[in-house]
Amino acid sequence: MVKGINLVPEDVQAQWMLWKRRKILLSVSAVYVAALLLVFINQRVALSGKRAVISSLEAQKESLAAKGSEYARLSTRMTEIQQAGAELKKKFEVSTVLSDKRIAWSALLKRLSNDIPRDVWLRGFSTSDINDQAGKKIRFVGTAASNRAVSEFVFMLENSGYLEEATLLYTQKKEYGTNSYYDFEVYSTLKKTGELTYE
Repeated sequence: MVKGINLVPEDVQAQWMLWKRRKILLSVSAVYVAALLLVFINQRVALSGKRAVISSLEAQKESLAAKGSEYARLSTRMTEIQQAGAELKKKFEVSTVLSDKRIAWSALLKRLSNDIPRDVWLRGFSTSDINDQAGKKIRFVGTAASNRAVSEFVFMLENSGYLEEATLLYTQKKEYGTNSYYDFEVYSTLKKTGELTYE
């Protein structure tokens, strides 16, 4: 049984086969290019999203850097304020100590000028601290017309209300022409009274 006879020449058949192959190749190429195009578009979209995320992260980084800079500035300022506060505290403590040691001398000097015996002349006085205590020791140096005047001066110091423990260290008689005078030195301790309150 005869299936059929192909009357198309072989060269034409070869050309048809070539066209078929070209069509298949073109179709495959078109599909490949379309797939590449889809991948490229997908990558572009993904890259745009990544860039948006990176931009957001960069903005957050800059914000954090600015906040960190502000925090560092505030931390430096806080340190400066704490140092200034510590210095003020030290100054306050020093001023408190100094004010605790201040004495209102005017009341004592007024009492001495009013009550000093007539025949006694003070040449000077000085003060010194009594060890680590808050009190003061006062040294009086002067001249008197007699030993009795010196005794009256010591009695006056003890009863002034401002001093205590008046102690005569020495008296020394000196001659000036026909007159005799007595140089003396007296020590006493200052009391804490209302008028001599440590301010």
